[in-house]
Amino acid sequence: MYSWLNHARGVYLERIMLFNSYIFIFLFLPLCLGGFYFFAHRGQSVPARLWLTGFSLWFYGYFNPSYLLIMACSILFNFAVYRGMAYAEEKSPAWRRTVMILGVAGNLAVLFYFKYYDFFVENVNAVFGTSFALKGILLPLGISFFTFQQIGFVVDAYRGEVKKCSFLDYMLFVSFFPQLIAGPIVSQAEMLPQFAQIGKKKADMEKISAGIYLFTLGLVKKVLVADTFGMAVDWGYSNIPALSSVDSLLLIPFYSIQLYFDFSGYCDMARGLAWMFGMEIPVNFNSPYKSVNIIEFWRRWHITLSRFFRQYVYIPLGGNRRGRPRMYTNLILIFLLSGIWHGAGWTFVTWGAAQGVLYIITRAWQLYRKDHPKQVPPGTREDQGWLHRLSMAAGTLFTFCYYSAACVFFRSENMTQAFSVFCRLFTGGVALPSASLVEGFNLDEFWYILKLLHLDRLPYSEFYLPAAITIGTLLVVFFAPNADECAERFRPRPRNALLTAFLFLWCVLSLAGVSSFLYFNF
Repeated sequence: MYSWLNHARGVYLERIMLFNSYIFIFLFLPLCLGGFYFFAHRGQSVPARLWLTGFSLWFYGYFNPSYLLIMACSILFNFAVYRGMAYAEEKSPAWRRTVMILGVAGNLAVLFYFKYYDFFVENVNAVFGTSFALKGILLPLGISFFTFQQIGFVVDAYRGEVKKCSFLDYMLFVSFFPQLIAGPIVSQAEMLPQFAQIGKKKADMEKISAGIYLFTLGLVKKVLVADTFGMAVDWGYSNIPALSSVDSLLLIPFYSIQLYFDFSGYCDMARGLAWMFGMEIPVNFNSPYKSVNIIEFWRRWHITLSRFFRQYVYIPLGGNRRGRPRMYTNLILIFLLSGIWHGAGWTFVTWGAAQGVLYIITRAWQLYRKDHPKQVPPGTREDQGWLHRLSMAAGTLFTFCYYSAACVFFRSENMTQAFSVFCRLFTGGVALPSASLVEGFNLDEFWYILKLLHLDRLPYSEFYLPAAITIGTLLVVFFAPNADECAERFRPRPRNALLTAFLFLWCVLSLAGVSSFLYFNF
């Protein structure tokens, strides 16, 4: 669906200012940090916030100033709604509620036009046999994120949770560059109090050092892990008829690994950047592939998006307060909305529905167990038995495999392509992995070591590095502490500085093949 549009989008994304680009690392970030602390150190709060806002706007409008205009209009509209609610409060609660509804509707209308208009028209044409023209609208970067963030602000203001917000603070709240394009989706309660402290406290060098470390770990995730798996995934989805069953079996988890390290790497870099400016943004991932079931998974994956849907959709719809049938209806609606939020296509709807179905089944089973508690003989410790540990491991493996399979729809351009991947899984025949599928894993720096050890002369040597990297990555995913846990324990010591410098240099030397983040498409 829209293959030409996806190609144009890909070309466009290659030209923006990425966290993993030379211009960001060596020009934008040093200038932004230097000017910010120049003013903040002197207690000049307003100039510091203006400087940070200005650089955030430069970051967003770097390639296409017209999209900066779209975001600026969105900011003006929503701030006007915020002020309008304050004015309407003097008249009546009904007027205030009307302004809030108009504000939310306006945001959704803009999002619909840019993100879903062509999808809607295409389906109308298919169902009714009409021939309405598609507009081929390129999606402005980050519009899904900053639109939801502003909807949250408008609703919070209506609820009386926004005490005071100047226009400068609101601009910075929306445009703060670390989380602008791909989240996390922050709330006003998390950010506005921190903006008020700019210029009132000294720079925390330990926090800045930890931020550099966390940013570097995110860079490692993106450049060294996600992009490596991404080469295999891109080849696989471009050559589906050539896939063997083994290729297809590898392709499915390869993409879920790429997706996790790509998006969580972005969030780690965003959080690290916020630390460099003395601010805190929420954790968006908490080792989701360690989850024992899909409910725990969605408490750990894209945490701020789940929080948004819970606070502004699920609870207002009644949550679990109106009986279980209504709760299950609300849950499936949330997951369908989550799917369509990620992209305009039936593949995303299917992906969301697959998550929702398993979530409801798991929730129903948990409630059944709660209503019918299992009798444990006195003196036994069920939670420490080998059977319990085995069931936990099985649950974790099943959750990972189920999510990986569902992500075939998430990655595919259309339903036909998704079904083709599953078809090759059963009809492709058993063979060694295709050389082209694993070629990207044979990194020059590692292949040189194989040559020094003369391992390249052994049979099937081209598979040694792919196998080692895949197994090593899975061990990290399931057993190692995550980047946030490592960064929280970070202390500015010589060995930590050397490790950070080594990883940073390794990533910088690998930036020749710089690629955009997957969630920039959403």
